[in-house]
Amino acid sequence: MLVIDDEEAARRAVAQGLREAGFAVLEAADGVAGLDAALQEKPDVVLLDLWLPGLKGEQVLERLRRASAVPVIVTSSKDAEDDRVGTLDLGADDYLVKPFSVRELIARIRAVLRRSDGEITAAVTVGDVTVDFPSRSATRGSVRVPLTAQEFAIFECLVRNRGRIITRATLEEIIHPGEAPPPDTVSNVADVLILRIRKKLGHDVITTRRGQGFIIDG
Repeated sequence: MLVIDDEEAARRAVAQGLREAGFAVLEAADGVAGLDAALQEKPDVVLLDLWLPGLKGEQVLERLRRASAVPVIVTSSKDAEDDRVGTLDLGADDYLVKPFSVRELIARIRAVLRRSDGEITAAVTVGDVTVDFPSRSATRGSVRVPLTAQEFAIFECLVRNRGRIITRATLEEIIHPGEAPPPDTVSNVADVLILRIRKKLGHDVITTRRGQGFIIDG
C-alpha cells in the first residue's frame, strides 16, 4: 500500500490505521517521490491526494497510468462532481472525499482489490478484442491494452453477459458495491468508464441502448 499525501498528520494517521489493519504501508510526501515509489515498489494500491508539491495529484495519476494499471484511490477534499468525474476520467479507480474514516477507506481498498483480482476463467474474444480473465488484461489485434481495475470490471461484466443489456444501475453497483446513490441524483461515472473503454478498445465494441443500458452483442 502506498499513501501519497503532503499533510504529514493526515498521512501518518491513515498509514497507522492501515498498518493496524494488517497492511504493509509506504509513505510519500510529494508527487515526485510518490510517482517514483509507485513505479519502483509496485504497491497493490495507491492512495493519492490531489494537492501535492512537486507534481500535482492529477499529473502523478496521468504519468502512472502510462506505465501501470495499479489500482488508484484518490483521497481529496475536492467534493465537486466535476473533480470526481475528471479524476476518474484520468484513470482513478475510486474517489474518496476527505474527511473519511479508516474503516471506510479499508472497505474501498478491499473492494478495489476484489475487482482487480477476479476469478480465473478462460479467455474470450469479442471482434478483434481478446479478454484474458486470469491476467485481467485485454488485447486488441496483437497489442495489449492497459485497463484500470474499474474499466476491466465493467468490461468483464459486459463480456460475460454478451447479448444481454446491462443497466447503468448494475454497472454502478460494480463500481461502488453496496452503496446506494444519493436521492434525486444522476451519476455518469459508468458512462465515463464506458467512454474510456471505447477509446482504448474501439468505439464499436460496446453498444448503448438509449434508456436501457449497454450491451456487447453476442
